[in-house]
Amino acid sequence: MKRDPGLDAGREQELARLSFDDAPKIVSDFLPGPQSMSLIEAEVENETNTRVIPNVLPVVWDQAKGATVRDPDGNCFIDLTAGIAVNNVGHCHPRVLETINKQSQLLMHNPDATNPWRVKLGQKLQQLAPGNLKGNAKLAFGLSGSSAVEIATKFARSATGKTHIIAFEGAYHGTLGATLSLTTSQQFRSTYGPFNPYVYHVGPYAYCYRCPWDLEHPKCGLECARYIEHLILSPSTGIDSDCVAAMIVEPVQAEGGYVHPPAGFLEALKKTCEKAGILYIDDEVQAGMGRTGKMFAIEHEGVTPDLVTLGKALGGDLPCSAVIVEKSIAENLSPISHIITAVGNATTCAVACTNIDLIQDGLLERTEKLGSYTVQVLKEMMEDIELIGDVRGRGLMIGIELVRNRETKEPIDLGEMMQILWALRDKGVLMLSCGRHNNVFRMMPPLVITRKQLEKSLEIIGDVFKQVQEDILK
Repeated sequence: MKRDPGLDAGREQELARLSFDDAPKIVSDFLPGPQSMSLIEAEVENETNTRVIPNVLPVVWDQAKGATVRDPDGNCFIDLTAGIAVNNVGHCHPRVLETINKQSQLLMHNPDATNPWRVKLGQKLQQLAPGNLKGNAKLAFGLSGSSAVEIATKFARSATGKTHIIAFEGAYHGTLGATLSLTTSQQFRSTYGPFNPYVYHVGPYAYCYRCPWDLEHPKCGLECARYIEHLILSPSTGIDSDCVAAMIVEPVQAEGGYVHPPAGFLEALKKTCEKAGILYIDDEVQAGMGRTGKMFAIEHEGVTPDLVTLGKALGGDLPCSAVIVEKSIAENLSPISHIITAVGNATTCAVACTNIDLIQDGLLERTEKLGSYTVQVLKEMMEDIELIGDVRGRGLMIGIELVRNRETKEPIDLGEMMQILWALRDKGVLMLSCGRHNNVFRMMPPLVITRKQLEKSLEIIGDVFKQVQEDILK
């Protein structure tokens, strides 16, 4: 019996008004519909084939509200992607639209210059910063998650005078410049080398479902964290810790499979960094801004990082990113040495402030409750659906790992994942995959998704999984 998540009925009605009320609704005989297909074909004529969407999930976005999306053919979908964890407060939230309408008539672009909303956003992030960074930090703004990571690693090198950055196997920190060197997936690295040589990759990240030592937490004593400490602090491992400026860590590995590390792992990494004199960069681009039920995912572990990167849901409907830097580190940066022309845009900063206000207005607690409820429902599904090997998550950052065999944990292949993705789309649910083996579905809906919308999505997910598993597992 699924327990009640304990949500306020009045608030649910209020949130329901943010979305199209007819989702999910499929009116086309096939998807993509004729108007959507025409647009996709025109786009393919003009653009490179390097994008993931629409190749993986052929859907044309024409309108979006709350937790729903409509295509040009009139099909309406429940969105479990949140624009890839961007629209945490939902698509086109009325208060966001009001902010854009008001501020865009006063000031939009400014040349990385002072404006009232930029000041206000900096103050808000100072107040929100995790742990001992609160009130003890400086801010730098960017345009995307990738640019935030570029800034953070650049600042770490400058402030320490050291050259190297440590990143993890399974990491995703972007696909541009130095960030691509930190990312490990061959899908994104492809033929784009040579990469920045001043990067050490270490592992394993604490991926308990696929522990390379076949140990179980907590009996394992965090062997993975001990091994990372060995690599960094022991001689002749190939890592010269005296040359390392920073370690960059996702508090939840996102593209790597929505991998949530067990309690103590991040704390152990931070202690290793302190022993080695290495800065700790907390990459919250996808996990931050309320997605796990706290403003920053690292807050679940009580760890204070030295730098924090933010993007995606910070700006939501408008692109915005930021780096929070511990004050003493920021003081070591060279004056007038860093500029990005379009950052600190007044309208974007105003929207980011609105997003923060909306997230703090009851969405954090609700996300935690709804996430626990969703994980419970999915784990109950495992009784009837052998295809599901693992369910993991906090808040509305939930991974569903699909396997051919629960004992061997053999992943299903990409073609089978695509088959399921398209089947979900055809029933009106939009999801995306991730993971080292591309066999993990990620549930990352807007935090304003209603219980009714979520339950309908779960019903469809269960139906589709049951329909396809006979062919996949035979």
